[in-house]
Amino acid sequence: MDAEVLKKLARYCAYQERCVWEVQVKLESLSVSENEQSDYFLWLEDNNYLNQERFAKLFVRSKFNQKSWGRNKIKFELKRLQVSDSLIHLALKELHELPYDSVLKKLIFDKFEQQKENNSWLKKQKCFQYALRKGFEADIVSSFIQELPTE
Repeated sequence: MDAEVLKKLARYCAYQERCVWEVQVKLESLSVSENEQSDYFLWLEDNNYLNQERFAKLFVRSKFNQKSWGRNKIKFELKRLQVSDSLIHLALKELHELPYDSVLKKLIFDKFEQQKENNSWLKKQKCFQYALRKGFEADIVSSFIQELPTE
């Protein structure tokens, strides 16, 4: 293993939590052959620079807290980053500790208040679509939409 590559990888992983796919892309950009990549992955895991479970849990918490993403969008993004289904399932349990419903309710009510539309049905429809785009489940969104005032 090349010491310079190890140094770059360590810095890359120490800067922020990374998934295996991101590190693999980084290794390819550093022109590391596929045969040598497994040695680098082992070194990163042994030295606690790379941990898929830690990455997935942090990803769930940060995307929910910072961007108000729902389960569906978080799950989709984790799959895009090639995180295993079992880790995704484990990481999504982090949402049980977070104020999921209250964040969704605030998101919907704030969006409803921002609408300049006069028709309350259209306002509700826009709020519903907005919450779905944020990755929240349709049944939960629907229950909060019903709580919105009808004008």
